[in-house]
Amino acid sequence: MTTVDDAALELLRSRSGLSIDDEGRFLHLGEPITHARTLDVLWRSLARAPDGRWLVRVGRESAYVAVKETPYTVRGVLQERPDGAPVLLLSDGTREPLDPATLRLGEDGVLRCAVKGGERARFTRAGQVTLGFAIDEDPPGTGRYAITIGGTRWPIRADSR
Repeated sequence: MTTVDDAALELLRSRSGLSIDDEGRFLHLGEPITHARTLDVLWRSLARAPDGRWLVRVGRESAYVAVKETPYTVRGVLQERPDGAPVLLLSDGTREPLDPATLRLGEDGVLRCAVKGGERARFTRAGQVTLGFAIDEDPPGTGRYAITIGGTRWPIRADSR
């Protein structure tokens, strides 16, 4: 039985052709993956490798996923909770409440927040427009913003990243 050495396996994993774009779409060799079951398997198996890269593992097979900023995007926002806290619709199909303390506005004008225990998520255009209805310039004319949730006013800080 022939075995492939670890360096060769690592090279194969890094050349998988898998990536996630800024809109939170899984791609293979630059083309969107559209098969629902395949996407479900990829999202459920996505995890951080010990070295910080993103990795999918299916059975005994694994492959690195090229990610520019973050794999997670906020595709939409719902007002489902009784306390008025927005619920985020994430690129992996999950939902979770917005932690307003983590909301940041990047130099590029795109909102970001923490999800999934501290991972960074980038808002898509649709997600940002939806949340934007709840955001106010505070105070008016300053270019600073805040969101009020459950009677608490949360400033939206500039992203230092």
